[in-house]
Amino acid sequence: MAFSLVQFLKKEYLEGFIKAGGSKIKLYTSGDGERRACFLRDLAREAAECGYVVACVDAFSVVKVHLFSNLYQALTAELDIDGLMRQYCRRVIAALGYEPDDVPEDKVFVDWACESCERVPERLRREVQERLEQDLFRNKFVNRSFATVALQLASEILGATERRLTPEDRALLYAWLRGEPVLLRDLKRFHVFTRVDRYNARLFLRSLVELARFAGYQGLFVAVDNLDVLLVRRETGRVLYGRAAREEFYESVRQFLDEIATLHHLMIVLGFHNDLVENPTFGIKSYAALWLRIQYEIEGTRVNLFRDFLDLDQLLGPALPSTVQKGGSEVAES
Repeated sequence: MAFSLVQFLKKEYLEGFIKAGGSKIKLYTSGDGERRACFLRDLAREAAECGYVVACVDAFSVVKVHLFSNLYQALTAELDIDGLMRQYCRRVIAALGYEPDDVPEDKVFVDWACESCERVPERLRREVQERLEQDLFRNKFVNRSFATVALQLASEILGATERRLTPEDRALLYAWLRGEPVLLRDLKRFHVFTRVDRYNARLFLRSLVELARFAGYQGLFVAVDNLDVLLVRRETGRVLYGRAAREEFYESVRQFLDEIATLHHLMIVLGFHNDLVENPTFGIKSYAALWLRIQYEIEGTRVNLFRDFLDLDQLLGPALPSTVQKGGSEVAES
C-alpha cells in the first residue's frame, strides 16, 4: 500500500495537479518512524524523477522549528541555490537567441557575445536587464526584495553589469536568499532593506518556487518529517516547545492550508508521530483552528487518499512497537 500511495500521489499530484499549476500541503502520521521516513523518501525520489526541486528536512535538526523562517532556512540549505541561479541564466541566454553551451566556462555571456557576435555591449546589457526585470520584477509571485537580490546575482553571472560583485558580496547575497542571518546594514548598498522572518517567509518560499520554474523545473517539493519534536521534553522534564511556540506552528500550518490556492507548483508534505495528533494537551487536537481544518468530515469503509491528513497505519496496518525517543529526549505525555 505504501508503494500504491506513493504512485497515487505521483499520478494525481506530481504529474497532475501540481504540474498543472496547483499547490498542496499534505499531512501524514504514523507510529512507526521508519515506515513514515521510507514513505517520504520514496515520494521525494519520485518528485525528483518528475522534475521537481526537492528539499527534505528533519524537524529534529531545526532550531526553533515553530518559526517558518527557520524552516525556510533549513530547506534552502538542502538546495543548490547557486546552481538554480546559473541554470536560470542559461535559459535567459537561450531566450535571447543564443546557445548556452557555446559560452566558454571562463567567460561571461555578455563579454562572449560582444566578442564573438559583434554585439554592442550597452545594447546587449540592456536586453539582458529587460529580460531579468520581466521575469523577476514584473512577476506577481516574486517578492520585491527577492527579485532585487536575484536580479543582481543573475546580472553578475551573465555579465550584464559593469560593476562586478566581489566574492564577499556574492556570498552575502546568496546567504540572504537562503534565509541565513545577515546584517541589514550590509545589504543597504544592494537596495535591500529586509530579510526573511516569520511573517514574510511564505512570500520567500513562493519566490523560490518561481526561481525553480525559471531554472526549468516543474516546481518545488518539500518534505518535513519528525514534527513530533514539538512534544519533546528536555532532560529536566520541561517541554522543549512551550504552548505559544506550538500554537504558532499550528497556526502557520492552518494559514498555509487556507492560502495554498494562492501558490502554484508547490507540494509540501509534513510527517509526524501519531502522538502529535492524539495528545490532548500538546497535540494538534488542542488547537481547534487547525484540527477542524484537517479532521475527517466523512468516515467510510474506504480511505480517501485525496484527504489532506492521512494515518499511514490505517492504510498499512498497526505500526510495529518502537521507541518515541530521539536524541535522549522523550515525547511529552499528557
